[in-house]
Amino acid sequence: MNKLLKFFLTLFLLFLLVMSSISTSIYAQEQTVLKLGHHHNVGGLVDLLAHKFKELAEEKSENKLRIDIFPGAQLGQEREASEGVLMGTLQMTIVSSTNYDTTVSGFGVDMLPFVYDSFEDQNMIFNDSPIGQELEAKLLEKGGRIVGGWLTPGSRSMIFTNKEIRTFDQMKGLKMRSPESELFVNMFRALGSQPTAITWGEAYTALQTGVVDGMESPPGMIKDMRFYEVSKYCLLTNHMWGTMNIIINENLFQKLPKDLQEVIIEASKEAMDYANRYAMEDQNRAIEWLKERGMVFIECEGVEREKFKAALEPIAKQWAEKRGAVELLQRIQELLK
Repeated sequence: MNKLLKFFLTLFLLFLLVMSSISTSIYAQEQTVLKLGHHHNVGGLVDLLAHKFKELAEEKSENKLRIDIFPGAQLGQEREASEGVLMGTLQMTIVSSTNYDTTVSGFGVDMLPFVYDSFEDQNMIFNDSPIGQELEAKLLEKGGRIVGGWLTPGSRSMIFTNKEIRTFDQMKGLKMRSPESELFVNMFRALGSQPTAITWGEAYTALQTGVVDGMESPPGMIKDMRFYEVSKYCLLTNHMWGTMNIIINENLFQKLPKDLQEVIIEASKEAMDYANRYAMEDQNRAIEWLKERGMVFIECEGVEREKFKAALEPIAKQWAEKRGAVELLQRIQELLK
């Protein structure tokens, strides 16, 4: 009788182990894992956005969704990532919207020099007007879904390794790092500089080794990317603004259960609102932080600012004519009046 009891007890314990294993297996199968790659450093604004999205998405889905983040261009530099998410070789990414300027009509309009003056301008055009939604619909047709809206990292200014540039005329002949974008190349040529196409992830090394004399960036990203270690001077031109987006491959998105789609939309929107508030508060804070580490900031005002503006305003018009976006630019300028 004791042997029979032990036999049934053993069977019962085996049954519990099997059921536990099946339960664990089912849970693992139910959890959806998405890979999100970006090209910025750990701890910076873009990484902060990615982790806020991860936190909210996993919480709202009760861990049915897991977001794995790959910073520092581990899954590809910015241009590769922007193309990869459309093709489906990359699931999710965070990139500057200007990367789609040759793929989708109208993309790049957020970067046009001397069109916008503030965070409020950018937010109003891309998050609160139909223009942002229209651009999102165009990218969706190409296979990329923008979720959460548009992030404005801050106004962009010129930084230099070891040359104290104070005037428009001093820009002539300087080798300036440019993204792989015709808009930026034309901008630097209009300033009399020599644009050198270098990916964002290689910009630090280009400054460090003297491949370029300088580049342009928002103050927060000078801090995030540690450019202050290899550049000393910043001329506050505030010539551009620009936006970034969280993008997911549309085919992948449509294959997800409806509840997870809703989680991604809700979590990305909350994360984007959080990151935009952070960026607005961080711009002046970043400048003070950089000053404490020896970076010299030079105001670009009055006559000198007007020289930059006169040289770069035609770039916006030329871009719009070439991209078939004249009406789009006019609508934006009317809204900003």
